[in-house]
Amino acid sequence: MIIFTQHALLKLEQRGISKIVVKETLCSPDYKFPNYSDRKIVYKKFDRLYLKVIYKIEGEDIVVITQHWEEKPRLIK
Repeated sequence: MIIFTQHALLKLEQRGISKIVVKETLCSPDYKFPNYSDRKIVYKKFDRLYLKVIYKIEGEDIVVITQHWEEKPRLIK
């Protein structure tokens, strides 16, 4: 199951991002990177922008911490 933290839900609303594109990014990312602690980062390109999603795994759940659009992610060369 995909769970959104309160912070992630707030940022979805503030940034005009739908849960559908976040779920699509999680299920079919173009790029994956480990992050500090137990967090992971995934990117998916939509038109000219990349959606960056930061999440962690808790048991069988994916917990979305935050998400935002980037023009040219620095992790992608």
